[in-house]
Amino acid sequence: MSPSLPPSGAAGEPRFAPRDGALLDLASLDALAAVPDRLLRAWAGVLCPGQPGLVLEGLDLDDPLSAVGPPGTRRPDSAGAGLTLSPGRVLLVEGDGTHTVLSVPRPVFAAWPTRAGAGVEGALVLRARRAPAAEPGVQVAREDLFAEVGFVRADEATRPGLLVIAAALGNGRDWITDLHRVWAPEHPAVTLVERRLDDIERLIWKAEPEGSVWDRQVIGRNWVRYQTMAAAALQAARQSLRSRTMTTAERVRLFAALRDQLAASVQPAATALLQLFRPADGAGPYRVLSEAEAS
Repeated sequence: MSPSLPPSGAAGEPRFAPRDGALLDLASLDALAAVPDRLLRAWAGVLCPGQPGLVLEGLDLDDPLSAVGPPGTRRPDSAGAGLTLSPGRVLLVEGDGTHTVLSVPRPVFAAWPTRAGAGVEGALVLRARRAPAAEPGVQVAREDLFAEVGFVRADEATRPGLLVIAAALGNGRDWITDLHRVWAPEHPAVTLVERRLDDIERLIWKAEPEGSVWDRQVIGRNWVRYQTMAAAALQAARQSLRSRTMTTAERVRLFAALRDQLAASVQPAATALLQLFRPADGAGPYRVLSEAEAS
């Protein structure tokens, strides 16, 4: 006897199932059209659960990386007219909850919304716009999908259908971009992070015995043991950055774990790590690192 499951009580999702002689009605076409959304919804549930989308490639600001702020922070030209985004592709949750992949085939320019230029408070966002496909004399069952980019106030950036591409860091000069992104190990922002980790490693080996962990003799009275533990944690984080493509959420978790390991060994190194994600108020998803420290 084959095993059986009790009915769940909820109607199952329709599935496109063509058969000889079967009627191809509107509901059948709707079931076919729903397939990409289901696949992308499942994928987004793994990569960016609860998020408005993910920049899969490109859409980088055409400005140099800043020496301050979280990974990917850019410093636009103070005399420039706006921000320029490179071509790219995003996984986007539209305003109605539909998941779609949207390509931006050419560079996009967004003019500063006020005379404050780069010092304006707000966010650069992307959204999808749908328009019926135009065919002379006939109505067709398809739409054209376009990307729209523009600035909004910070309190409007969480509206459904908007994906934040960059946001003001809060110092009047820099813009954070590592908000909802996928970066490969060779991305320039990842390379810069690795150089910053090199600085922290040098600090570890120069540090003098201090901190509450040392005072409590958590792992004994040999200071080199504490330094080795901190350096090993740093090397593990570096290997993760070098070996695989990561999302913003994964990088946040990686640095949170590194902070905890440093705080349990060479505490000045943990403090130095947190300085990479300041000011906390403008650090986007990296703000949780400072919040955990405060608690």
